[in-house]
Amino acid sequence: MKKLTLMLLLVVCFTFALAGCGGGGEKKAEAPKDAPKKEQQVLNIYSWADYFDPQVLAEFEKANNCRVNYDVYSNNEELLAKMQAGGAQFDIIQPSDYMVTTMIQLNMLEKLDHSKLPNVQPNLIESLKHPAYDQKLEFAIPYVWGITGIAYNKKYVKDPITSWADLWKPEYKGHIILLNDNREVFSLALKKMGKSNNSTDPKDVEAAFNDLKKLNANVLAYDTENNKQKMIAEEAWIAHMWSGDASFCNFDNSNIAFCVPKEGTLIWADNMAIPKGAKNKELAMKFLNYIYDPKVSARNFDYMKLPNANAAAIPMQKKEIVENPILKDAAAKADKGEWLHDIGNAITMYDKFWTELKTGK
Repeated sequence: MKKLTLMLLLVVCFTFALAGCGGGGEKKAEAPKDAPKKEQQVLNIYSWADYFDPQVLAEFEKANNCRVNYDVYSNNEELLAKMQAGGAQFDIIQPSDYMVTTMIQLNMLEKLDHSKLPNVQPNLIESLKHPAYDQKLEFAIPYVWGITGIAYNKKYVKDPITSWADLWKPEYKGHIILLNDNREVFSLALKKMGKSNNSTDPKDVEAAFNDLKKLNANVLAYDTENNKQKMIAEEAWIAHMWSGDASFCNFDNSNIAFCVPKEGTLIWADNMAIPKGAKNKELAMKFLNYIYDPKVSARNFDYMKLPNANAAAIPMQKKEIVENPILKDAAAKADKGEWLHDIGNAITMYDKFWTELKTGK
């Protein structure tokens, strides 16, 4: 009997001990080990090279628990081809002025909800608040602007360049980089001839093509993505270049100067837009408003060293960047620039000559 009582006492004590260790009573609910984690959103940006400060992108990722994919293209036609092949894979693209017109006509862009973009319209520079290619900013927002000209290294080019015609001088054989951009390259030849860079006259375009074939003897490369690096490293003496890229080069190599050719040139603006059917439209809208925040924009453009379309950000930028002589001179000569327009079916003619120019076929 004593043994039985003792055993009962031991059982009771053991039971209480288990309860105290969590072995008895109610168990706390535990998440299954194989429960799916919340998928992280990915913002896919398709843009020009060097158009964002990596730190600015990293801060957006952290604040929104997302990841940013940043892929680049060399020209607007490459962007258009990618869009036509399935642009919904991207959430943000950066078409230039005339390409915005083309994409609006092709119903490729989402309408922007400006109620979610309080940092945008009030902060834009006055000349870009109502651009001709999208006057109400319904589909695109100006981001970077500038004019096209000629960057050259004064160490190797002893006579200052003043004209598009200077590119044809025989002493520059193998030392010139041209933009890998159909409309830009034909623009320089058309301006040299005293024609509009939007000419659709077959005689004008063919004459420009024949002149450019002669220029090919001086061309080291057609390059948009790496032309800055090649100029800074002095692999080339001269580059057909955008004003902002020329100022970027000048910061690293003070021998690099910039010319706005006397025959006139091209003025341009690259924009922020959301492709039709973008999978992460709301996240894209957050990014647009973030990137136009004046404090963010100032840091972003201090990194890029390009002309900022955000007027509210400019006073916050580093003085040496805003007052770079190349940027100031380009801004003062903006009236020498002619905007590119959508030229409709005439682009097929340009494309044909462009392919032959680059391949010889």
